[in-house]
Parts: sequence; C-alpha cells; structure tokens
Amino acid sequence: MHCTQCGSNHLRTSRFRFADLARLLLFQYPVRCRVCRERTHVGLLLALNLRQSEKIRRRESRVDQR
Repeated sequence: MHCTQCGSNHLRTSRFRFADLARLLLFQYPVRCRVCRERTHVGLLLALNLRQSEKIRRRESRVDQR
C-alpha cells in the first residue's frame, strides 16, 4: 500500500471522524501518510493490519527505552 500523493509506503491509521462513517460501511478506513500527511482511505482489513503493527512497534519502543 502506497500514498496516492507522494508514493511513500509509510502510512499509519488516522483518527476516525464522523464523516468517515459512510466509508466504514463500505469497509474502508482512513489512513495518513507519515511523509506528506495526505489522508486517504484503504480497505478495512489492511487498516486493521496496519493498526496491529503500530501497536507492536509502540510496545517494542517502550521496551527499548527501559
């Protein structure tokens, strides 16, 4: 999955907004590019996978800080 604006593959899940509810019914979830900060929507399964990897990354960084 790549950013539609800059082509980067550094994406993260974005905050859910009320306006995103219609897209959620189409199984799409908002993501944001870490490079250009462009916001777009991807498939729900892809977004859930991205969110899980973010949780793992945060957990590992907390362990490294100790």
